[in-house]
Amino acid sequence: MDELLTSFQKHDIDTLCVNDGIDIVKIFLNNEENNSIKLLITDENMNYLNGSEAIKIIRKIEKLKNLKRLNIISVSCNDEKNISNLIIEAGDFILPNPLSKQSIKSL
Repeated sequence: MDELLTSFQKHDIDTLCVNDGIDIVKIFLNNEENNSIKLLITDENMNYLNGSEAIKIIRKIEKLKNLKRLNIISVSCNDEKNISNLIIEAGDFILPNPLSKQSIKSL
């Protein structure tokens, strides 16, 4: 994940890092009006609320409030079955962890 953040910083892309899925949902709720978040990258293994749970909550909020769908990328080191489920939940992209230069370039 550090390599991905470094890559974003090299291209002057503002980033915000949190360790908890609850914080992801709070940030999403606080920014839903001005749409300042363009991309969410979430890890499956986070404290209190994991990545797929945070995604489910965000997708429900988007649907209930008729919001534009946020682009979400999931990073996971889980087995293939769980990765497939995450892809279905996120509806966007999934990257295997650990991240490789190739997976970041393909993104």
